[in-house]
Amino acid sequence: MKPLLTICCTTFNQEKYIEQTLEGFYLQKTNFPIEIQIHDDASTDGTPAILKKHAEKDPRIKLILQTENKYSQHIMPWWHYSFPQAEGKYIALCEGDDYWTDPLKLQKQVDFLEANTDYVISWTNYQIFNGSSLSSNAWNHQTENTTIDYDNIFSPYCTLTLTAVFKKEALNLELLKSFKYSKDNSLYLVLLQKGKGVFMDFESAVYRVHEGGVYSLQSEFFKNYSSYLNVKEVTDAIPESKTANLKKVVKSLGNATAFEVLKLKNAGQDLSEVQLNFMKSYFQEADFKTKFKYYKRLLKYLFSK
Repeated sequence: MKPLLTICCTTFNQEKYIEQTLEGFYLQKTNFPIEIQIHDDASTDGTPAILKKHAEKDPRIKLILQTENKYSQHIMPWWHYSFPQAEGKYIALCEGDDYWTDPLKLQKQVDFLEANTDYVISWTNYQIFNGSSLSSNAWNHQTENTTIDYDNIFSPYCTLTLTAVFKKEALNLELLKSFKYSKDNSLYLVLLQKGKGVFMDFESAVYRVHEGGVYSLQSEFFKNYSSYLNVKEVTDAIPESKTANLKKVVKSLGNATAFEVLKLKNAGQDLSEVQLNFMKSYFQEADFKTKFKYYKRLLKYLFSK
């Protein structure tokens, strides 16, 4: 029987966590068939062996095992491998170091999308695990289900990959493949061209922050700069996404990046040409308010020495 939903899981060197991720998949109770597709990006630890062991026991598991790491070649596994091979009408995302906790997660999200055909993607709330304790988010949403569109996405940033479920037919893979600075945000903004999103305020998953995390423990400069380039690129490609909200998001990320470089420079850190050029060009082109903040901060640093 063809699956209604495909779980797309990407993993790399996550032998410590992948078993718990898989348990979250097995936990799911649905009235529809699912497939579990796992893309391993040429792990060098025991992850592939664990995946093969589970695939032998569960026919729902389909493995994509790379022999060369694609992410390091700036090839997004989702766009090029996972999504094209997904058989389901819906796709659910979860990386191999996160995990699901609500057995009805998929059922609740699919039920909503089936009943509300003008929506193309759903997210839920989640908890954060820092290695020793769990913490919850307080988004202060006014309703149980909050509509997400270009007017409010990323404000606040409650749309994490590990909770996303979306309609495959809403994908524009050619557009996604064309982006130079692809991230999960690219996917969300492209999907919203085809319909609305919904944030469902129940905790369904756990986002893990750990030393092996590809993104979570990157520097503040990297996080802000990569997000700035990403969101700016996608909004430039989708004119209807250039709402007041997303213009504000892009400006906020640009400001955070430039002021982070200024702080690092003041602290005497060696800066790359990319960092220095970005700070210089960004403040040259900034509006009056941002330039005023820049010179005020610069004077503060100068007089504090």
